Amino acid sequence: MVKLRIKTGSKRIIARYLLLLPTLLLYFLFFMYPVINGLSLGLYKYSGVSQVKYFIGLRNYADIAIDPQFHNALKNTFIITVVNSIVQFVAGFSLAWLARKYVRVGSIFLSVALIPIVLSFVSVGLMWTWFYNSSFGLLNGIFDFLHVNNALNFVGLPSIPRSLTANPSTALFSVLLTANWHGIGLYAVIYSAGLRSISPSIYDSMKVDGLSDLQKIRRVIFPMLKDTIALALVLVIAASFKIFELVYVLTGGGPGRLTDVISLYLYRYYASFQAGYASAVAFYMLIIGLVLVVIQFKFLRTEK
Repeated sequence: MVKLRIKTGSKRIIARYLLLLPTLLLYFLFFMYPVINGLSLGLYKYSGVSQVKYFIGLRNYADIAIDPQFHNALKNTFIITVVNSIVQFVAGFSLAWLARKYVRVGSIFLSVALIPIVLSFVSVGLMWTWFYNSSFGLLNGIFDFLHVNNALNFVGLPSIPRSLTANPSTALFSVLLTANWHGIGLYAVIYSAGLRSISPSIYDSMKVDGLSDLQKIRRVIFPMLKDTIALALVLVIAASFKIFELVYVLTGGGPGRLTDVISLYLYRYYASFQAGYASAVAFYMLIIGLVLVVIQFKFLRTEK
């Protein structure tokens, strides 16, 4: 009987590994192999086109670590990630709460916020480039019609630049404004689904207890939506950290590479046939991404 049990247990273990084998092969083929290959390419001076590679050791990684432009791209990426996380959480949840509290009016606002989701980042970037245009852009037309700059100068405040994307002090703000306009609708839908998953009896109980909206949200809703909030934050952090198309179309990293992000920094070197250097940048992105994932999971485990 003992021998039979051992054989049966062994068969089960073998069967489990055989079932996992296709997934493990795909994981190695499409994730582990590119990571290992990219790490090795970072050790070479390599154009990405020629078959000739020159081994230079860790020079690419060292050059990236001390490159001020990489530091600027990293800083901008973190600014975009933090601002997007806060704005899209606050605005997205607010829209979802309005849609839950005022069904007719809130649903209209929620439906309008959903429209940008169907647009690609390239389309959004082109549209907002025209919107920001200093000659015929809608934004400057509104400012001129309302005499906004005259009013600001009258009270001693600085004028708003004619071109937000070309001005060093407002270029990153224009990226943030566009990115949040595009993403708010998705997170409003996620939070709306979370609010609908809460039993109606909970809302009735809060109403009977006479709680204000702030008390309802802080004491009851947020604790019940921890998993939904965690999912939304993971999505917005991942999307913000990998942002590329919007910045490329809207500002091109300018003016003077002031709005560079990590993905655009990588693209510049890959497009200039420095694949070895670009591979090293990609490895830095992987390490930073893994750190963010570990922090997120640690935070979620602590919350639970």
